[in-house]
Amino acid sequence: MATVNNETDVYLDVAHQEDAAAILAMLRLLQVESDTFTISPEFATLTVDTEATNIAQIGQTTDNLILIAWLDQTPIGIVTVSRVPNATVGELGIAVRKAYWHQGLGTALMQEALNWGQHYSTLDGLMLEVLASNQHAIQLYQKTGFELMTEISINRDQVQLPALKMEIKF
Repeated sequence: MATVNNETDVYLDVAHQEDAAAILAMLRLLQVESDTFTISPEFATLTVDTEATNIAQIGQTTDNLILIAWLDQTPIGIVTVSRVPNATVGELGIAVRKAYWHQGLGTALMQEALNWGQHYSTLDGLMLEVLASNQHAIQLYQKTGFELMTEISINRDQVQLPALKMEIKF
């Protein structure tokens, strides 16, 4: 349980197959609300049935995670961990609906992902890529123990933007 605005209880739970439609709807909203949120090109053609299957498969692994923040019956945040192929680390992604930015929800999601990674996963650590302009996210990552590995660039709409690759080891 997390608190938003010092009054509202938000429930954090792993994604379930029956959550697929609500998760896809939230991801579509996040694409519109944030210029720092990126998702794979395949997302445009992803169906609810395919997402439900993906969620079920992910739930059976120890190196992948989808955790959702729920307010009542509405998803308002997500953190994912996807094992990097041929590596012992997972790539972390985190996003929160704009109405809930800067209220501690990102921190709560991050802490749960780190707890899962340290105590329940088979991973040795997590890595992420973040736009250098996203200072709030960088502060969250540093606060929770991520360290700068290298400066990189990310292609966003045919434009190369400065970014950081960060990592935390368990």
